[in-house]
Amino acid sequence: MAAACAAIPAAPSGQAVWDCAYAALPARRRTLERRLLPALHAPLGKRGRAARVAIDCHRVAYFGGPNRDTTRAKSAAGTHTFHTYATACVVGGPGRYALGRTAVGEEEPFTAVLTRLLDQVAGAGVAVRVVLLDEAFFSIAVMRLLRSRNLPFVIPAVIRGRKPRIGAKVVGLRAVRCRGAGRYAYTHEDRGVSVRVTVVVAHKSYRHRKTGRRHARKRLYATWRVGGTPVAVRDVYRTRFGVESRDRQLGQVRPRTSATSGVIRLLWVAVGLILRNARVRFGAGSGSRWTLAAACPAVLAEVLVAGPDERLAAAPTHRHASPPT
Repeated sequence: MAAACAAIPAAPSGQAVWDCAYAALPARRRTLERRLLPALHAPLGKRGRAARVAIDCHRVAYFGGPNRDTTRAKSAAGTHTFHTYATACVVGGPGRYALGRTAVGEEEPFTAVLTRLLDQVAGAGVAVRVVLLDEAFFSIAVMRLLRSRNLPFVIPAVIRGRKPRIGAKVVGLRAVRCRGAGRYAYTHEDRGVSVRVTVVVAHKSYRHRKTGRRHARKRLYATWRVGGTPVAVRDVYRTRFGVESRDRQLGQVRPRTSATSGVIRLLWVAVGLILRNARVRFGAGSGSRWTLAAACPAVLAEVLVAGPDERLAAAPTHRHASPPT
């Protein structure tokens, strides 16, 4: 922000802009999410086809004391405390836009997080072809929610519970894992609640990094209204891994802060996603010499100078050869 203000003639300092922004910040993160959602959707163009949407959780390490805005997870980067954000992103095409983002609270049900994200995706006017979720979302409540919204989905199946004794008959997902590659109807049940899905058993072949030998590993995917062979389903889910590049790019442009407020940290994550969306839409023809980190001050300066209507009217329209699916 300071670099963008310095590039604009007769502009106030970056500190003055931040003081005004800080005074206008709401007290709750949900209010800030609603206010910033139009800016996140502003760079999106018209889409003629339904898109594959990947939903993932992104953790930012926090080294202060736990508070109501933080979550606990497996140790990473020397800490158990994180600020966690769930995002919805278009995958499987050249325009990997972020359609939604929301902050995750401690012990918050994933159904509440997923509901907010799906509402944000619907607000963007993007038709969903299939939802690709992280294995953390594998639960009966999440799958029932997606079925109620008539959304096809693919989720890696997670086998939980104690392993059976030696010689005992395996049941449930462990029994499905013993079968060959194919599609199997399965009722996932727990504590009197159940959901009917199709479990796809596929194989993943890889080369061991130390021995160099080829190995094969089974993959189980819980799907609903997703056709194709096991290899096709596996390849569709592999397109979700494109969100990893989005996380790296977000790390390049997200401002660093030592603030303990979850509202301020959510603001900087949202600013990073907004700048990345603007770069994907308006910077597609800038050439490889413009990196995302180098283009962000210019994009932010354009945002501060021109209004959204002027910016959309002046920006060239970049049409991709094939729309993302």
